[in-house]
Amino acid sequence: MDKSFTINGKEIKVQDFKHQHDTVTFSFEGKTYFYSLISRDGHEMILDDKGGRFRAAVGTTSRDGETMVIAGGNEAILSDSGKKMKKAGAHAGGLASPMPGKIFKVLKEAGAEVKKGEAILILEAMKMEHSIRSDKDGKVKKIFFQVGQLVQGGVILAEVE
Repeated sequence: MDKSFTINGKEIKVQDFKHQHDTVTFSFEGKTYFYSLISRDGHEMILDDKGGRFRAAVGTTSRDGETMVIAGGNEAILSDSGKKMKKAGAHAGGLASPMPGKIFKVLKEAGAEVKKGEAILILEAMKMEHSIRSDKDGKVKKIFFQVGQLVQGGVILAEVE
């Protein structure tokens, strides 16, 4: 099956795309790619491309249909073509990730009272820690991710009511 993706804003079309069980195969610009999943721990995977093994990580899909992929030291934002890629923005009642990153620490659990400006969780991105702070006085309704999970920019991390 032919499939189109948008990677870092550029549309890429692959041919013969197949994802079955623990294998992914496709052709791109006349070359066939084959990946086997060797092991998986949450969002982190060890893949084999018959030329060697490498580590990859795939973040959760954002509300805009985008997924962050990190492999071989490179990062990309991937989405199915045809879906609009939106910029991160505020969401009513939710606290959004300012950029792709990894949940480093959860400081407040669901049900905890918070004051405006109080840190709820810490996001690690670009080798820095970013405090995600409450935008109002209230109670933490929900924390959507756990420590160690990769997240997209613009996804809702926590909700305060």
